[in-house]
Amino acid sequence: MKNYLLLCCILIAGCSPAPDFKTFPKIDTHVHLETADDSFVQVVEDNNFQLLTLVTRSEKPEVIKKEFDFAINLYKGHPKTIGAATTISMEGFGEPEWQENTIAWLQECFDAGAIAVKIWKDVGMTFRNPDSTFVFIDDPRFDPILDFIEAQNKTLVNHTAEPKNCWLPLSEMTVLGDSSYFAEHPQYHMYLHPDYPSREEILAARDRMLKKHPNLRYVGCHLGSMEWSVDEMATWLDQFPNYGLDMAARIVHFKVQDHEKVRDFIIKYQDQLIYGTDIAINDRGNSTTKETIQNIVNEVWMDDWKYFSTDDLLKQHDKVKEYQGLKLPVPVLQKIYHDNALRMFPGLGQDAVN
Repeated sequence: MKNYLLLCCILIAGCSPAPDFKTFPKIDTHVHLETADDSFVQVVEDNNFQLLTLVTRSEKPEVIKKEFDFAINLYKGHPKTIGAATTISMEGFGEPEWQENTIAWLQECFDAGAIAVKIWKDVGMTFRNPDSTFVFIDDPRFDPILDFIEAQNKTLVNHTAEPKNCWLPLSEMTVLGDSSYFAEHPQYHMYLHPDYPSREEILAARDRMLKKHPNLRYVGCHLGSMEWSVDEMATWLDQFPNYGLDMAARIVHFKVQDHEKVRDFIIKYQDQLIYGTDIAINDRGNSTTKETIQNIVNEVWMDDWKYFSTDDLLKQHDKVKEYQGLKLPVPVLQKIYHDNALRMFPGLGQDAVN
């Protein structure tokens, strides 16, 4: 009788419905908000989301300031819903004043309410020294900047390298999103640039940087450009147990790997994985931002939610014709959608600074 009751409990638990999407607390830690129109925020709040908007540029300081102003003004208007991350300009890198100017800029951003700093993929893939060698993230000239971020109790968000598909011909790429992106951005399609650093070289520089700064709070964007293999990610997460990886624009890569292996991986590393999407909301195009975010709810957030919270048989148009949802345990959903973000980004959801 006891065994029968236990079996019934297991069957009932296995058939339990997914948590309610609208009421479940959720944070998207990787978005790009480039608009003064805050009408979309109501839709975000209606779906019980919070957002962390990242400034993604490495160019002229005035361009970065314009994007940061969008982010910080949205944060100040909606501090419980939106958090802001800044970035650094590489203009003048290597000149005597660059470090001092960069730290002064970061202090200004932190004083305004920024809780993180993003460094983009062009460190390691674009910028060069005067002798034409590439600038990597472990370059000693970054050390005072990274020390300052750590001392200010902020988080480094780092997009290092690109997916493994980036080093393959378009015809061999495993997901349509990658082949489309690199067809449109050949300057970042490393298969076309064999004289540029390899993915392994770029990631090795990242790891050397982290070993130099073991107390730096760190989140690797896009599954750390290790998205192609849960085994590679597991090895890295074991090596760096205090760091996190966001899933932005890489969830599709889970779907082309073994279902059970992916599910086991997420459950095992549930304390280090963070939900993110890489969505963008801006004033370009004909749609209002409110319409744009509603489409995102329907086409991105809900699709991801079904994948993580149900075991339904699902379909999408990214070379993944059919795949099964992972039906993660509710405590795991709570961590990857909410708790890990609050731990890795202190200050998110708090009142605006004066």
